[in-house]
Amino acid sequence: MPVSAALALAAHLNACRHSPLSPEVAARAVIGDHAAHHVVDVEGLLGLDPLTASDLDRAMAAALVLVDSDWAVALPRPGRLAPLAGPPTLTAGALDAGAVVLPAAGGPAWVPRAVGPAIQWQILYAAAPRLTDTAADADRQLREVVVQVGRRLSDLPLGTAEEDEAPAPILPGCYGSRSQQLLARAWRLSRAAETALADDGDTLHVHAISARRNALGELRDAAESALTAAVTWTGASA
Repeated sequence: MPVSAALALAAHLNACRHSPLSPEVAARAVIGDHAAHHVVDVEGLLGLDPLTASDLDRAMAAALVLVDSDWAVALPRPGRLAPLAGPPTLTAGALDAGAVVLPAAGGPAWVPRAVGPAIQWQILYAAAPRLTDTAADADRQLREVVVQVGRRLSDLPLGTAEEDEAPAPILPGCYGSRSQQLLARAWRLSRAAETALADDGDTLHVHAISARRNALGELRDAAESALTAAVTWTGASA
């Protein structure tokens, strides 16, 4: 749930910057079927009350006023911190959550945490991330990795989107159709790879298990890079 929420939040913050979409409407779209989203700004980076949780629409409005930058998502994991550039508090929080929304120029970042059926966002300072891949680059890389991994694995998990209980987030209308298609494909592949990594099946040979996990890890990494690129505004016209 935090990863899906982070993708939706970054995309809708960008949509508010580049289209007439209001923070109120954007916040409702980000919340979707969740019970609620609340924002904790202990350091006052968004100018919100540091002693109480704020509503998502109010926090988004504050961020859009204070931050003159497009927004990106990072999906870090141990050994794979890109595109994060610190500081350590932000990196640790993002690693724990598995996702973070941050300004491309650096500033107040949003770290999600699931609280039952709701999401709580913690605002932490982030240095400017090292964004490199465009949506077109990530799309090409993902296609190449799928082919390469498919040659190495006979059971490459390429199930249909309908088999996934959690559908991919829907990008706002100002994003191009290719960005939405990339996000949907990357979402399906990342979840399929994650599920397959949790189950080594009936494989008993240690070398075979290692080779399978390496291949699936490459697929997951490429899919998560594509998820990040799909919501980055520079790739919105792709």
